[in-house]
Amino acid sequence: MTRATRALVAGAVVVVALLVGVALGEIGLRLFYPQPLGVWHHDPVGLALHWPGLTTYLPQFGQTVSFNSAGMRDREHTVDKPAGVFRILVLGDSFMEALQVPFEQSFPGLLERALAGPAGRHVEVVNASVSGWGTDDELQYLERYGLRWSPDLILVAVTLHNDISDNLRERFHTLKDGALVHQPGADATFLQYKIVQLKGFLAARSHAFQLLSRARFSRKMQQEAGQLGSHVTALFTPTTDPHIARGVELTERLLARMQALASARGSRVVLVLLPLGVQLSDPRFSELARAATGSPTGLDLGKPQRLVMGVADRTRIPAIDLLPGFRAWTAGGG
Repeated sequence: MTRATRALVAGAVVVVALLVGVALGEIGLRLFYPQPLGVWHHDPVGLALHWPGLTTYLPQFGQTVSFNSAGMRDREHTVDKPAGVFRILVLGDSFMEALQVPFEQSFPGLLERALAGPAGRHVEVVNASVSGWGTDDELQYLERYGLRWSPDLILVAVTLHNDISDNLRERFHTLKDGALVHQPGADATFLQYKIVQLKGFLAARSHAFQLLSRARFSRKMQQEAGQLGSHVTALFTPTTDPHIARGVELTERLLARMQALASARGSRVVLVLLPLGVQLSDPRFSELARAATGSPTGLDLGKPQRLVMGVADRTRIPAIDLLPGFRAWTAGGG
């Protein structure tokens, strides 16, 4: 056997050993330490979407979740709207995506069934929501994909604790001299995009890949959680922080653009304001205020809602504030 042949054989043995080790590690994790798997990938411009047709078990929620052929946490829908159907397109983040519960218990599923009779016509709810989306992402989706569903109503679920901070990432749109401007961005090369897709594929299927990713990005996740905590406190501060003010202005421009797109198609936009958990009872909110300011009355409980309701008034978009209903439900023992 020549030296070159021996080197090739040795290399092959090493590769096989590594593959066997990875396979055994993957099997061990699946059996004894299953990891939260991803269900997302990114399109060529970086918008997060679900893998079309994916069905997977999520151990962190104890749920098997499925996505339709369009990558939605929803049943199948035809792109062409059936005659006589009133179609609602839901845009939101993890609250509307609702991986934690069976789809039948999610807001879009409940909404469609609730409107089946009282609306007086057939109502179809199409759930395009994706975890991590803000209004910026939702407008990007609407422009690139959403309008093809010909919605009669676009229902935007505003998650008050993080949508404004998500928009301030300014991934797709920014403000320039008070006007909304689309971020040009640098399109990924073919190779870069394929690498991103491969990472998404592995994140959706490999427990070992997810464990390594969690270890690699744990510090970044902690930093982001800390930043979000500071952002939440700033939302309730009586004096509006300039950073929050910019986020509110950007959100207003994003929603105005949505409204313009909808109006041009004979549709309309409606907002649903999702409250924060700490707003649902006075004792919980007092604890937050005391921790942030030293006083149980140092923060303004209703300020996030007033900020967004002001946006709704200025853009003339109807808005439904769920806070009063949730507070009454909580006070009744819910």
